[in-house]
Amino acid sequence: MKDDNKTVVSFPGASSSKKLTAAEAKKQARKHCPRGMKPDAKKVCDRTVPEMILANRFKPIHIEFFRNYSVVVARMEKFLEFLEDEDNGWKYTTTGRSGVQHKTRPEAAQYNDDWRKWNTMVNQMGASPATDLKFQTMQPDLFGDDPYVGY
Repeated sequence: MKDDNKTVVSFPGASSSKKLTAAEAKKQARKHCPRGMKPDAKKVCDRTVPEMILANRFKPIHIEFFRNYSVVVARMEKFLEFLEDEDNGWKYTTTGRSGVQHKTRPEAAQYNDDWRKWNTMVNQMGASPATDLKFQTMQPDLFGDDPYVGY
C-alpha cells in the first residue's frame, strides 16, 4: 500500500516502527493459544507461538494449525523420551519359530510418522533454516526494488 508521497507504508493495524518484546509476544500468545489443550501440547504452544509472533509468522486465524503442530510435537517428545530410555530402546529382540528376530518398536514407527508431519508443518511456517530464507526473500521484490532478482 502506498501513500501520496510514494513511500511504502505498513498494512493497517501493523506497527512497523515498534518491535515487540518477548514479554509482549508471550502476552499475545496466551491470548491466542487454544483452550482445552492437553498440558504437554499447551507447553509446546506456549513456547512456539511467542517465537512465531516475534518472527511475524503467526496470525490468529491460523491457530488450528498451531494446535495441530503442538499436538504433534508433544507426541514426538513423549515417544522420544520412551525410546531413549535405557530399558526400552528403538529396537527389541524376539525369539520364535523363525529364530531370533530384531524388530523396531512400534513407537519408533509412530515417532517417524510424526516427524514427517512435523517437518511438513515446519516448512509451511517457515521455521526451518531453509524455509526461513524463502520467507525472508519474498518481500523485497514485492515492489520491484530487489536488485538481485533475475540473477
